[in-house]
Parts: sequence; structure tokens; C-alpha cells
Amino acid sequence: MTDENDIRPDRSGKGLKFIFLGLAAAGVVGGGLLRATAPDPESTPAALAQVPVLETYRLEARPFQPRTSIIGLLEPRREVEIFAETSGRVMEIGADEFDAVSAGQMLARIDPLLAKAAVNRAEAAIARAKSQGVLARANLDRNQGLAKVDVSSRAALDEAENSSRQARAARLEAEAALAEAMDRLAKTVIASPFEGVLRNFSVETGEYLRPGERVAELLDVDALRIRISLTDRQIVSVLPGTLTALQVDARPGEVFGGQVISVAGAADPLSRKFPLLVEVDNRAGRLLPGMVVRVDLRLGESRELMALPLDTVLNEFGLKHVFVVESDPESGWRTVKRRVETRPIPFRPTELEVVAGLAEGELVAISSIRQLQDGMAVQPVTNDADGTHTIGKSNP
Repeated sequence: MTDENDIRPDRSGKGLKFIFLGLAAAGVVGGGLLRATAPDPESTPAALAQVPVLETYRLEARPFQPRTSIIGLLEPRREVEIFAETSGRVMEIGADEFDAVSAGQMLARIDPLLAKAAVNRAEAAIARAKSQGVLARANLDRNQGLAKVDVSSRAALDEAENSSRQARAARLEAEAALAEAMDRLAKTVIASPFEGVLRNFSVETGEYLRPGERVAELLDVDALRIRISLTDRQIVSVLPGTLTALQVDARPGEVFGGQVISVAGAADPLSRKFPLLVEVDNRAGRLLPGMVVRVDLRLGESRELMALPLDTVLNEFGLKHVFVVESDPESGWRTVKRRVETRPIPFRPTELEVVAGLAEGELVAISSIRQLQDGMAVQPVTNDADGTHTIGKSNP
């Protein structure tokens, strides 16, 4: 009977030796096969070399309209206070607070009894003065005729002339009293001086009004105005008639057209800014006084500028640099670190205007700029005007 321990050394000895020998032979054959089929590093195409693909931006001069945006409040074009001009008790009310009223519309009517009585007295005085004038004129004519034949004395003639003058003066005085009484009668009707909206109108029927007592406020809202201020550099580019665009938070998505109607000739002594007035047509009633409005104002004529994306500029110790990708006939494309001068562009917070250091048509790196080094070989990818990507396109 064979012991199990007698065959264990054979399996772990000779058997394992044969296995190791077989694996070694296979390794030799396999290694030779890999060396025979592997490509030669010197024959690798340039496209497979480890040259990073770099996204770039081609500089172009584009039209730019300088402008500024200022927050303001809409105000009525006109705002007047209406006062009672005669005394009396209110007999009738013709409108309510916040009503839209037309020009000449009756707002309140005061009891006209006393005013009508004054008119009647003035008319009676005129009639009496006319009668006295007729009598005085007849007496003067008679005395003048008698004086020609030396029948009437000089004293009688003078008295007749004086009576005629007094009668004429009395008539003029009566006519003035009538005009005053008619004016007082007309003022018993408190009317709207122009088309607008009533505010602070709280008069009630039966209330007694006195001359000078405020009745209401009237707002002209057919056109609204905005008062804004500009710096000295901005104001020189604005003239009366300059068009503006207005946006109101209460009307999202809508743009209203405005116009500069006046420009101050001197700066405010406190703010050192120059006030100007913008007016917007509101006959459609889409806007209300007191609304917050943003005024977008053009400053001068349009000009061309070259803009850079903000994140393409490196700020190092106060100096600004970009990486320009230039074509090298011998080694392909290389990065060149270049110092530039830029300044902010109003209303374009993600871009900077190129002042110096770059020319139109140059390629500027816009990706991985913090990993780039001066003179690094890259493969540029540029967004063309038609939206396609071009690799390695030469500068125009």
C-alpha cells in the first residue's frame, strides 16, 4: 500500500520544476513576439506626440458703444397744488382722489350766491353810471351851446364838464367792479388746469373753504421725468435730444424709449456732478410716478475696440500678461508670454479692452493658462466666426 506522504515530494518537486521551465520558455517566446511587433519610438507620427491641444481666442476689432446706466425715480412732468380762490361752502364734488381728470373738469363747486349778488350790484352800478353819463353829456352840450351866444356863464360850463367827467369815471369804476364780481363768480368752480391725476383731494360736500386753502394736488403723468447726474467726463458726451433706454422692475422684459430734454450748465456744488433731465412718453399709462427705473444712456459715438475674456489675463505683481500662440516654421506652434495693458469695458464685466501689447488677428490662449510656460509647444484650437473649430490655423 502506498503512503500518501511518499508521493507529495514528487508533486512539489519534479512537477513544479517542469511548470517553471514551461513558463520560462513561454516568456521567452512571448517577449520576442512583443519586441518584434512594438513600434519604433523614433517612427511615431507627430500627431501622436504629447503636444497639448490649447483653446485660443482670435482678437478682432468690434464696434463698441460707450454707455452708462443710472438708477432713478420716475416723477410727473408737472405737479401743481390747487387752492381755493374764494370763500364759501362746497355745494358739489366732481371727482375723487386718484381720479384721472381732463383739463377744465369741475373738481368742486362753491356756493355762488354771494358772488352772483356782487355781479348784480356791479351791473346795477354800470346802468346807473351810464344814465348819469347821458344826463351829464346832455347838460354839457346845452351849456356849450349857450356859451357860444354868451347866454351861459363860464362857471356853469365848467360845472357841466366836471359832471360829465365824473359820470364817465363812475361808469369805468362800475365796469371794473363787474369784472371783479364775474371773476369771483367763476372762481366758485374749482377746475382742473390740465389733464392729470388727482392726489391728496379730500374735500367734502358742505365743507367751508377759504381763499388760499389747499384743495388737491394734480399730477401730469402723460410724460414722466427722471433726474440723474453724470460726471464731468460723461456729461461732455450728452446733449439735449440724446435718446435713452429705460427699464422698470415692475415691467420686466419691457424697454421704454426716453430722451434727454435738458442738461445743466454747471455742476452741483455738493456732489460735483452735472444734473440732467430725461423724459419718457407715458400716454399709454404703463408707468407710474415713484417707480424705480434704470436709465441706459449712450455716451458719444460708437467706436471699435479689441476685447479679451477676463480669465485670459494673468495679473502678476500688478503687471498683466497673456499667452499668445505664435506659429513657428520649425517647431510648429509655441506659446509666448506677453505683457499687455487693458482696462474695464462698461457693462461687459467678463471682458477687458486691449489698450496695448496685442494686435488684431493674434491668437490668445484661453484655457489652462496657469499651466502654460513661455515657449511651450501647443496645438491651438480656434473658434471661427462661423462657429466651427480650426486646428492650427495661421494668423491672417
